[in-house]
Amino acid sequence: MFWRMSRFSRAHNVLRVVYNSVAYRLPTRLKYGLGKMIRTPRLPYRLVRPGAVVVQVGCPWDLLHAGRSRGIYFSLFAGPLGRVVIVEPDRENLARLHAFVSRHALRNVTVVEKGAWSKADRLRFLSDPSHPAANLVESVFDPHRVDRDGFQTTEIDVDSLDNILSALGIGQVDLISVTTNGSEREIVAGMSSTLRGTRYLSIIQGDEARKDLALLEERGFQVVGDDDRGRTYTNPAVAGCAQ
Repeated sequence: MFWRMSRFSRAHNVLRVVYNSVAYRLPTRLKYGLGKMIRTPRLPYRLVRPGAVVVQVGCPWDLLHAGRSRGIYFSLFAGPLGRVVIVEPDRENLARLHAFVSRHALRNVTVVEKGAWSKADRLRFLSDPSHPAANLVESVFDPHRVDRDGFQTTEIDVDSLDNILSALGIGQVDLISVTTNGSEREIVAGMSSTLRGTRYLSIIQGDEARKDLALLEERGFQVVGDDDRGRTYTNPAVAGCAQ
């Protein structure tokens, strides 16, 4: 599938544009309805039961309108008794997300307007207006990339998930999904308390990230399997070994 390609490859970008141009035109109920059917047996979606508490880090508008937003699917799977917290710092992404949530009356969604990081801070942020799924914190940008001029630079407020969830009064979490572009290690470093009460964690992992995120296994997390964006882990102390 095209999302398994390097997200910076030319073939990936061409297929992304073609797919999105078609998907944008489909009715929302149709594309998310079909998408939910397809995702029901797959990781990490099959782990989200009615009433679940889910945290989604990152919600770019291009995936939102293409029918591929994890946060929206988690809202559908968790149902009216569940709660989905979406953590997103980009202004354009936030504007479109708020409009989408309001238009479709997704009352189980809470939007946090900041980025996830290891601690409270203010960071330089790179955003691609035409492809916000590629947005990332400047400090994790690969200096060998040649597309730096395609990004706009702003500043965003960030905080640890420990702080964010504590402020919301959330202690136990069924699933945390991290779909960022290189901030994974910093985000996990800010989840010391949160991880102790988390059943499952889905996280993007390239080769370097896998090395950095070995600390999950050191904290007792075990691999469940690969999912559509990365890898899903389970915390046996909270979830047992169920998949």
